[in-house]
Amino acid sequence: MQERLLLKQRSSYYFVIQKEDVRPWENQQESTSMSINMLGSHLGSSRLQHVKDWMKSQIVFLLAYLEMLFQEIITSRKNLEAFVAKCEQVEVDADEIASAEQQLQQTQLHLRDFEARMASNLEPLTLNSLFLLHTRGSLTHQSQMSVVTLGPVMFHREKSLLTPKSVCLFWYIAGEQSEEPRRMFRITVKSAAPGGKLWREAVCCNYEHCVQNLQPDTYYAFTVKRITNFTLVHVPWTDTLHLKTLSSTLPPPLPLSNLSSISLPSIQPPSLRPSVSPPPLLLHERSGGGC
Repeated sequence: MQERLLLKQRSSYYFVIQKEDVRPWENQQESTSMSINMLGSHLGSSRLQHVKDWMKSQIVFLLAYLEMLFQEIITSRKNLEAFVAKCEQVEVDADEIASAEQQLQQTQLHLRDFEARMASNLEPLTLNSLFLLHTRGSLTHQSQMSVVTLGPVMFHREKSLLTPKSVCLFWYIAGEQSEEPRRMFRITVKSAAPGGKLWREAVCCNYEHCVQNLQPDTYYAFTVKRITNFTLVHVPWTDTLHLKTLSSTLPPPLPLSNLSSISLPSIQPPSLRPSVSPPPLLLHERSGGGC
């Protein structure tokens, strides 16, 4: 549960204008951008910004409400676990039992509400509603404005490759099983110091990039962001990776004349090694995870 909530909190949110009789939204970024530009020309920049601000407020409210539900569920679970532990040690009265039953019912309601809101998205806005009444003659009436949620772009930290003057970065989109082709990303390289200056930027059409001509033995901060024609509404989180390039000074090789002074550990022949029975195999019970 916590991982799913964290994924939603780190996702990016965009609004798009979708038509009911065309392809999936992934294949119509260009037409969507044109529709939004047309919408902006009718509404004006201030009213279009009003639409974006309203959508952002709904997203922020949804994320805050999910966080509140999650904390309520965690707190209730701990209280119920403490009640069960108390029941095993001492006798509890009827009032305590009734209170625990009420808390259990409330926790179940929170769980259902949490799951329902995690599975749903913001309600789409038809072009006949809210700020959009006078645009329906100019835009197709079968269109609707809706919010698209895209999973966060995250670095493969364990795959990073370092040399004194280069860093090879790898990343993925959380929640996706495979890498989608024709995705565009922007990589930024900054000094790792607070307020560090921007060293360079790069645009990539795959899921890896090597940054060259860096300074040896230096800390850098790398970020990766998605590039899309969709109109950004809210991006609460951007993955940042701090890495230090390797030192350019390697230890000198050991002179051959010094090899004779090195004492090597003695190795017994197989027949003379004492027999050692293997340690007993210990089986540990895996404890259950939390929410």
